Amino acid sequence: MKPTRVASFFAGAGGLDLGFKQAGFDIVYASDIESDCCETLKLNRGSSTSDDSDIHCGDIRTIDFNTLPDDIDLVVGGPPCQSFSASGRRAGGAAGRLDDRGNLFEAYRDIIRHLQPQAFVFENVRGILATNKGQDWAAIVAAFNELGYAVNYRLLDAADYGVPQHRERMFLVGHRLDIPFLFPRPLFGPDSLDDAPHVSPKDAFKGLKVRNSEAEGLKFEGGKYSHLLPEVPEGQNYLFFTAKRGHPNPVFAYRSRFSDFLYKAHRGYPMKTIIASPGKYTGPLHWDNRYFSISEYKAIQGFPQDYVFYGERASVVKQIGNSVSPKIAFCLAQAVAHQIFGGAQELDLLGAEERLTFDGRKGAKAAKTRVLHGEIQRKRNGSAIIAKGEKTFQFSLSPRGATAPEVNVKGTAKDDMHHLDVFFENRRKLTAEVVIEVWSSARDFSGSPTATLNLSLYGTGLSAPQLLWNAVDEWVRSVSSFGSLFELYGHFTEPYPFFQISRFQAPKNDAILQFAKYVSDFSRCSKYLDKNDLMNELASTFGASTFDELATCLRDMRYDVRTRETNIAIPHGKYMIAYPFTLPQSKQMNFSVKKPKNARIAASYITEKRVSF
Repeated sequence: MKPTRVASFFAGAGGLDLGFKQAGFDIVYASDIESDCCETLKLNRGSSTSDDSDIHCGDIRTIDFNTLPDDIDLVVGGPPCQSFSASGRRAGGAAGRLDDRGNLFEAYRDIIRHLQPQAFVFENVRGILATNKGQDWAAIVAAFNELGYAVNYRLLDAADYGVPQHRERMFLVGHRLDIPFLFPRPLFGPDSLDDAPHVSPKDAFKGLKVRNSEAEGLKFEGGKYSHLLPEVPEGQNYLFFTAKRGHPNPVFAYRSRFSDFLYKAHRGYPMKTIIASPGKYTGPLHWDNRYFSISEYKAIQGFPQDYVFYGERASVVKQIGNSVSPKIAFCLAQAVAHQIFGGAQELDLLGAEERLTFDGRKGAKAAKTRVLHGEIQRKRNGSAIIAKGEKTFQFSLSPRGATAPEVNVKGTAKDDMHHLDVFFENRRKLTAEVVIEVWSSARDFSGSPTATLNLSLYGTGLSAPQLLWNAVDEWVRSVSSFGSLFELYGHFTEPYPFFQISRFQAPKNDAILQFAKYVSDFSRCSKYLDKNDLMNELASTFGASTFDELATCLRDMRYDVRTRETNIAIPHGKYMIAYPFTLPQSKQMNFSVKKPKNARIAASYITEKRVSF
């Protein structure tokens, strides 16, 4: 029987291709834009592709159709997923097709139109189904339908097909069958025919040894939080150090980090999804309190150990993390071979209306977690996260990038009543008073606070709010186990604050402090607000002629102001302020928008300007 000829696009390191090759398909062409990926494909000719396959390195949008092979039976590929990913949503809303990367499927569609294969496979992240209220996915399906293909798609979890990792991905098959395409039934887990247990990391790692030359680079050490990892139980993450999970000395706010922050894999159960570009504290991390080796990464993703990767460690981890698991690709390839190309039926198929249970299982787990949190909270009821006793404060602060002299902070604490005086530029005139009340549990502001902080600010100027909040940040570190004020608030997409700002009194003719008061209201944060309203109130104060200039000035004050220029999912004419305070000095500002050439913070501001936030 003549082999089925396949052209692969967005091939990456060849995970999808490898699975189809193992199922008997002939991968005659593979293309990717990343040079290291292309070198990996070349090193594995005969394994993930045909012996004489054409490996093309370049942008799919610039491919000359005349250079593509003839008689292609099947096209496979998965355009980059960052535009639709969970990390994109955590950054303030996934851009989806609004991002150029989200439109790469159009180039994929155009190639399918040119090659006219019998079928095609389209792989992407789960998030692609929901971005822009589902409009992106509807447009993608419509675009494929217009080519004359029927489409069927499913969410599948790689753990159900033999890898020690939960990795949910959307798989779409376009075809010209008169009946729906059916997807392969899981081989492992509750949805398998015999309820076979999932493959564990411990089982997948059997026979693997870390070379001495590699071991040195796998140490998890250095940095602010590295010392915490040994305390994290297997299968848990930074949430272990939260009050909501019952930690006696909380270090983090609930849901203030990604779920993979300090996440330690459990050797007995499939781990969370590995990612392509992990940060220093990003899991999954080994239960021996180290990073995984390359051999272990291969096993986690389902690559054979003799598969060769080109590049340095960071590049190889990225290639593996971006790959489709060859094991799930192999099962999908068997289903394609049988239903579309007349091959033998090698595995059981799911019914068109049959539902998988992994979402239900996650829901049941979340319900149990909520019950646990309730039990913990009842035990913690009345306990304080701010240390009791008497304490005096005296420290100095400086605004980042400012030329002003150091700011002196003095204060006292006695049990639940604390006070800070913040003296800016040696001023003695009281300009703002702020009261912050802290509770023992997040979001629950009933009853009496367990601690109250009274702040008095002496002095004015563009740096005044930053210095005020820096003082609060220093206070948090001094009287609690939390690392910053940021930890007491949580992540802006779903804050779990332990405090509220019950009072913010400032002169009505001080535009800077009035703005600080305005955003200190939690209800005004993490929402899309009108740019024109803010321009009308603050443009002259900062000498800004455009909103980009105004936003740049506010960011220089360390307010987390987000616009369409920093996140394309934000509508035209809108902006968002992520937090009700300036970011702590220790918190990195992650904005890539370029400063306008004429953006300058005024040397002084108009004190007579009245604002009405």
